[in-house]
Amino acid sequence: MAGVGVREVARRAVQAEIAAVAERLFREEGYDAVTVDRIAEQVGMSQRTFFRHVGTKEDLVMADFIAQGEQVLALLAARPAHENAWVSLRAAFEVYITLHHDPAARDRARLMRSIVASSPTLRAAYLDRMDTVQRQLADVLAARTKTSTTTQGESCAEDGTGVMPGTAATGLSRPALRGVVGAAFAALYAATEGCDQDCDQDGKVLSDFPAVLDEVMASLQPRVLID
Repeated sequence: MAGVGVREVARRAVQAEIAAVAERLFREEGYDAVTVDRIAEQVGMSQRTFFRHVGTKEDLVMADFIAQGEQVLALLAARPAHENAWVSLRAAFEVYITLHHDPAARDRARLMRSIVASSPTLRAAYLDRMDTVQRQLADVLAARTKTSTTTQGESCAEDGTGVMPGTAATGLSRPALRGVVGAAFAALYAATEGCDQDCDQDGKVLSDFPAVLDEVMASLQPRVLID
């Protein structure tokens, strides 16, 4: 950990310990039944120390989803402005492909999803966070559509309209782009749920997540974004 001080290393170690204990308790007793006091007691610290290290109980579960959303946003922003928006969204979903290929990370992600599903409070927080992420992704697509249209001009169009079918410069409205992002996430959710359910008796995932995701995205690809 070059460049990371001793205090920061210690802080991260404490956060990891708190998260591990909390996840075990959530799995065994249910999220809503576990209090901050219970987690702090199991770790061996005061409630005040707990809040200094991790914030709230909800933060322990939502942290991964927030980080994943930020990574997806960064990947989409880095894609070429002229690229098909659907292709760009699929590329941004590599965040989840990478996670799937790491057995430990995949199992932890499944646990976090099951914890979210078990609590109405967490489901509401999760849906709110995903709505924010989708709005941000739509903003990225809207901004690059404007840039692509401005820089490419009419010379980019085969029919003289200034719009290349299937490219970023589709002329889609902001609500339409929001719908495109929503459709991509619907595919992501369907593929994730399908793979979560397709496990053997030991919990090993049998489905090929990237292949399932590609299949579902192909079935939902908006007509206006088909090359």
